[in-house]
Amino acid sequence: MLTNQKKEEKLKFLIFSMGSLNLAMGIDSVIRIIPLPTIHRSGDKLLGITVYEDQEVLVIDLYKRIYGKETKITNGFLVIFAGQHSLYGITIASLPNIQDVPVQSLQPVPKEYRDRDTLGISSHMMQVSIKKSDPQTVFLLDAELLLKMAT
Repeated sequence: MLTNQKKEEKLKFLIFSMGSLNLAMGIDSVIRIIPLPTIHRSGDKLLGITVYEDQEVLVIDLYKRIYGKETKITNGFLVIFAGQHSLYGITIASLPNIQDVPVQSLQPVPKEYRDRDTLGISSHMMQVSIKKSDPQTVFLLDAELLLKMAT
């Protein structure tokens, strides 16, 4: 018996926790997730640098950007993603989940909220069950805003 149900369109996201927030990136922008390498940074900056496969990776301290203080991750991971001209990375404390999320569950973060909140680097939000939990709010990071922060 044939049904007229359309297949629900889904997108793949890398979902991870940072402090009390759940964040996500589109999986298609992620190059690699590696064990945390040595990151060189001078002083109290949001940016650092490391090397991955003979390429420089500009590392953004996203935790510091959001919470205003550094986190001491020792056994975490570096999520490497591609910008137009170079590689960028953000540090995370534990391995992320990869999850399919229905497109219609993505809701834009209101501009008024983005402009006034420290999480102004988020473009959309969604409700996702993480590790079979009740649905939780996940903020989708806006790669363009992350890259602006890095320059």
